[in-house]
Amino acid sequence: MKVKNATAWQNFMFKKSYKLPSLDDVEKYEKENSYLPEIPSAADMEKDGQDLGEMNRLLLQKVEELTLHLIEQNKKLIEVVKTSEQQQKEIDSLKKKN
Repeated sequence: MKVKNATAWQNFMFKKSYKLPSLDDVEKYEKENSYLPEIPSAADMEKDGQDLGEMNRLLLQKVEELTLHLIEQNKKLIEVVKTSEQQQKEIDSLKKKN
């Protein structure tokens, strides 16, 4: 089966001008609506159906957004580990002096 997507395929999430929604904003939206931003609700899908090509595009967008969030979280984690290692070195150094 082949589903053609009538929507132009773009990787706009990787452009510097794209404003990645914060995870806090996504969480707030999900709590208020019980589904992710830009993804149709279950009620809408039941009522109107869902274009498979469009849904595939939306799902890929969400995967790409998650990838960008993971990249940012990884950068933060690396910094936290570096800071922790430096602090441990300082602690060890102070212990040796006493």
